[in-house]
Amino acid sequence: MASLDEKWKAVVKFESVVVDRERDVVRVTEELYDLHKGRKQLRGVTSSCDYRLTIPFAPHLFGSGKTTFARTYLELVQRFGETFLSTFASDPSRRTFLEKLKRASLLYADLRELKPTVPIEFFRNLKWAVYYLLYRSACNQMGLPFMKPDEAYRHIPPYPSFLIPELQKTLGIPSDQYLLIAFDEVGVFDTKATFFELEKNDKGVVRPYNDFFGIISQLCEEPDLFFIVVGKSKGLSIKNDVAFGLSRVILHFIPLSPLDASSIVEFLERSLLKTPTQVPVCNVLCSSSFSVNELADSLLECTGGVPGLLTRAVNMLLNYIIARNQPFISKEECLTCMNDYDFRRICAEPFVERILNLDEDRKSVFDLLLMMALYRIPFKVDDRLTSESFLYDAVTEMGLYRYPIDQNTLQILIPKVFVGIFKKDPSISSLEKILLESLDVEPVDCFFYSKCRVFEGIVALRLVLMLSSKNRNELRELFCQLSPIWKQMKLPISSVSPIHYMKSVVSSRETRNESNKSRRTFANTEWNKIIRETLYLETIYIPLDATSHSPDIIFQLQSPVEPKVLTVGVACKGRWKSEGIGWSDIIDEAKKFLYPVYDQVLSSAVDSHHCMLIIVSTKLSLNVSNELGNQSRCYSSGMFIGNDSFKVPDNCELVILCERDVEMLIDEEILNGLERAFHVSHNPTFWDFGLDLLDRIRNSFLSWQ
Repeated sequence: MASLDEKWKAVVKFESVVVDRERDVVRVTEELYDLHKGRKQLRGVTSSCDYRLTIPFAPHLFGSGKTTFARTYLELVQRFGETFLSTFASDPSRRTFLEKLKRASLLYADLRELKPTVPIEFFRNLKWAVYYLLYRSACNQMGLPFMKPDEAYRHIPPYPSFLIPELQKTLGIPSDQYLLIAFDEVGVFDTKATFFELEKNDKGVVRPYNDFFGIISQLCEEPDLFFIVVGKSKGLSIKNDVAFGLSRVILHFIPLSPLDASSIVEFLERSLLKTPTQVPVCNVLCSSSFSVNELADSLLECTGGVPGLLTRAVNMLLNYIIARNQPFISKEECLTCMNDYDFRRICAEPFVERILNLDEDRKSVFDLLLMMALYRIPFKVDDRLTSESFLYDAVTEMGLYRYPIDQNTLQILIPKVFVGIFKKDPSISSLEKILLESLDVEPVDCFFYSKCRVFEGIVALRLVLMLSSKNRNELRELFCQLSPIWKQMKLPISSVSPIHYMKSVVSSRETRNESNKSRRTFANTEWNKIIRETLYLETIYIPLDATSHSPDIIFQLQSPVEPKVLTVGVACKGRWKSEGIGWSDIIDEAKKFLYPVYDQVLSSAVDSHHCMLIIVSTKLSLNVSNELGNQSRCYSSGMFIGNDSFKVPDNCELVILCERDVEMLIDEEILNGLERAFHVSHNPTFWDFGLDLLDRIRNSFLSWQ
């Protein structure tokens, strides 16, 4: 039998194509045009000072597609010239610029090859090292021999007027043709800065990126010359002296967003196997019963659409399928392969080095970033963690990815293939493990911009911790006092489990369109199937979609004496109604859960199965509060509520928590913070929530570990 390393190989099997970069191409083209238009200002030919030199920059991590984008940008300009760039070229000057850009030449320079070089008087001179790197890169690109450094220096002194003609001659392009220079691996200055004599500021601090971009700034004064810079870097933060305001250069961040499902379909259909027949990879991986859309969904789920991860995963699947000579027959089979720990480990290994070697300051905010990823809380480019630290930089330094929502708003993305490796890290806390495992459960988009869903998510995680805590727990003791059935259940549960997701409980006629296919969801007449087949003991579930047919949270407990089981539904009612939750609201929740569960499950289960609905309301109406006497209350089988308009079915209980006891699950300050955040915006960001609120939510989780 083949070993695991032989089973999962990342050997390159196909020629990948670039897809879904239209928005990035348009934005970079805009910036290059601004340089073209503002070049006279840089050279001091005009007295105008409106233009600040802006360099397109991709500070993304390994696998985000930055090198591929830099190398293929000009090809993409030609591809999109008559489509996505047509609006850009709406006036004559832009159209003329675009036509020349289509004929431009590219010079690719890898800064990892940058090193001090002779002559001795310029041995540690960064400018000469950059010039010589560009000259040598041009020779290598054309397959030509190149002069040694001391000889090159005699022919190409470190001035643009000498360098540019030499590059044009070497590349074989006329002097009036555009030349785009793409610098890759700019992060070398994190470690190579000590190799060079660099400028110090008035505090004696060396900023190597200021020196590097100063060199580019001088080169940009030359006509027909343009730049793109890419590379992951710790030292080049989003708000340092280079990036904003204090230097000669502004960096324009290229989003390079992960691919969505439709783009992955295009990637699979257009990428060809490295064989004489050049078969599309989707034809190799998919059988007649397994569509390319399903394959794209599977890859999106596991890789998050990160291009490097996607390409590596596809290569591993191709190696596996070619070796066994049989395509996948179903999405389940494909996902089983990609969920295999060794598949994930081998797929993710090149990508996760940084996060496994974090310093303590960065590790201290990992759980906060996990919360933001799980609850889908976006952040702005200039959101701060501290007065000295930006959230954008923390995400970059920790090796996580960002999904652009708009030009200035991003979402933290943690690909599922990372989760297993993170969980093996001995420094990961139990809270971080729960958050990671919750992110690992399908689907990734359960939480969206809704105060109700974020509220439910906080309550669900608190319930996980409450049920599993081995320490004394006031809320668990309260339920034991209120409910005879609860008291018979086995608590604490055996292990801390993640939040799981349940398919929507909707009408059987409804479907959810997902990547050009329909996924069937449970009907509200299928509670027997849900309870018997879907809900596993001691696991907290949140329905995938918010619906009117199910509670917001569902879980099952069992008695130490088999086979008695308690199915618990939790209805989360925020203070979004000014008058508070009344009896009619409570009865509606009870009817949609207790009645159908009793009819479909309990009526034939004798005494082995029980059902409980817990009303978690942050604001009860005056009538409800008066009847409860401002205390939590349990209504057992046969009892009436709401002027006798609802009778609790047999083997059922209805628990209504008073506002004071609700604070055991989610405290007043958190509720106030959620209300403020969602009052500001329907999709509040990190800034709207505020670091204090997110810290308070995190601390509420830690208090029950």
